[in-house]
Amino acid sequence: MARRRGRCASVLIAVFWLIAALSLALFSTLFIVHADMEVVAAERASFRAMQLAETGVAVAANGVIEEFDPILTQNPVTDPGLLEYFDFDDNEGFLVKIRSEAGWLNVNHALLRGDRDLIERLFNTWGLELSEAQEVVSALVDWVDADDITTAAPDGAEADWYEDNGFGDGNYPFNRAFYDVEEMKFVRGMDLVAAYKPDWRRYFTVRSEGPLDVNEAPAALIAVAAETEIEWVEDFIFQRDGEDGIKDTEDDLPFGSVEEVLTQIQSPPDRRGIVSARFTTRGGTVRIESTGIYGDYRRKLMVVVRNRNSRPVLLSREEVPF
Repeated sequence: MARRRGRCASVLIAVFWLIAALSLALFSTLFIVHADMEVVAAERASFRAMQLAETGVAVAANGVIEEFDPILTQNPVTDPGLLEYFDFDDNEGFLVKIRSEAGWLNVNHALLRGDRDLIERLFNTWGLELSEAQEVVSALVDWVDADDITTAAPDGAEADWYEDNGFGDGNYPFNRAFYDVEEMKFVRGMDLVAAYKPDWRRYFTVRSEGPLDVNEAPAALIAVAAETEIEWVEDFIFQRDGEDGIKDTEDDLPFGSVEEVLTQIQSPPDRRGIVSARFTTRGGTVRIESTGIYGDYRRKLMVVVRNRNSRPVLLSREEVPF
């Protein structure tokens, strides 16, 4: 009898252990399923945010849409008129900015047309000594020109310099125009520029037609290109951006004459021929920055389009991380 009771107790304990194991397995399965469901939900939300960003790009690519058009601000939190434009859910929307690509300095245009002085001046305002700026620009010129002759030797940098210093495995310089601003970081001396100006990439482009847009460019770039004082340019910017001081609003007052702008900001008359060639009043290439919003999720696209008002041509498309 005692033996039978012992066996029953052992079976009961085994049953308890089995129930515990099954409970643990069930709990683990539920945990994994819940985690997978969260991952799937996050991926769906992220995908929807990207769809909304794409929608913003499609809207902004229409040439009739102005930079200040309210349709570009479809914020599900702050825009009460959201459903007037799109059949979005309450937690969906997008925010879009349209910028003239000519608001940034086209490094290829300056180097290939022989206006190295412009970039030297810019580097100099960032803190580089003039001799240092000249050395870096010489290396930039060597990167984009087609020959193997060092510019202003020994300041430039052709293949032998990069090989001697362990860069590029014989591939540097590319001897062509920059395809992307990011390529500039490989040029001799750009590490020095980065030490003085870590965000130097924000000032350059390779996709505009060339000249700097006086109605879009920031005061610092206009002052350097116009060879004038920043104070005069800031006064012009205040007038250009309207009474509210905010760009891309309906009270903006874009200028239609480069000469008028240069006179107002007191660009030196004896340099006017060189300086005026650096500017335009409107570029034909735009940068569209579209942020898709889905609840707490954000996805951002940056697209560069040329000829937005007639036959749009897509020059680049990239997702910008937050």
